[in-house]
Amino acid sequence: MALVAKNAARHISSTISSLLNQTFPPSRIIVVNDGSSDNTHNLVTEFAANSSQVKLVDLPESAFDIRRVPSNLNIALQMGRSLPDEFLMISGDDCTYPDSYVESILHRMTKRVVVASGTPSHVGLSVRERTPSGSGRIIRSSFMNRVGFRFPIRAGWEAWLLYRANQEGCQYRLYDDVVYEHVRPRGTSHRFIYWGAAMHTLGYHPLYATGRIVRSMLKQRPPSSALGLLVGYLDAKLGSSDPFMAPFEPEFRGYVRYTQRQEISRTISRALELF
Repeated sequence: MALVAKNAARHISSTISSLLNQTFPPSRIIVVNDGSSDNTHNLVTEFAANSSQVKLVDLPESAFDIRRVPSNLNIALQMGRSLPDEFLMISGDDCTYPDSYVESILHRMTKRVVVASGTPSHVGLSVRERTPSGSGRIIRSSFMNRVGFRFPIRAGWEAWLLYRANQEGCQYRLYDDVVYEHVRPRGTSHRFIYWGAAMHTLGYHPLYATGRIVRSMLKQRPPSSALGLLVGYLDAKLGSSDPFMAPFEPEFRGYVRYTQRQEISRTISRALELF
């Protein structure tokens, strides 16, 4: 169980308690405290003192930077890599899970399914997920071993895992009826910029990228969402100096674009059938 926390004093206790109370409890909950300036350290330390399952890694105090999330998760993954667990889980620091969350998902994961999650209920924001959420993901350890047991330090790292699953001939699943609470509203202006950059780093087909921007504009999103996606996409495409926005390997980007071309063709065919 890997968890990155940043100034999470308001929610971290509920998150850890809900994980410890699982009917299928984790053998380890590794919390990487990303230099929090609030009471996060003390709260997690108290859990660690009372439960051998909870381990804390403290990093130096620093300003929030979304680019550090995958590298911090990698710290937790490497600490837990030697454990004999068949599955691992990724959580945010503001999530509360029902007691049967992990067990419900594991019972549904067939052998071909290597990544799965329930659906987050975002407080104050209506969001319909299409793929497994970043928080609440349960991943087969054998699959993580095949892809290096680490996340790439690059925009699009969460989607990278899903495309890699398909590239390996595996599947991912989102279970709509397994719901957990995700407190913070999803997406802020800077996050949408990096999500926009991810469309380029991953190799999105231009029509697919355009469709995502338009969809964000039409759906119930913050007003800045579509603009953030567009700015991030163009910045990365025009050659950003930020290494976090560097493109993935050509073979992988080609696979992503191929799958999106297939999806675009199917969408056009369905539309033509209506006329």
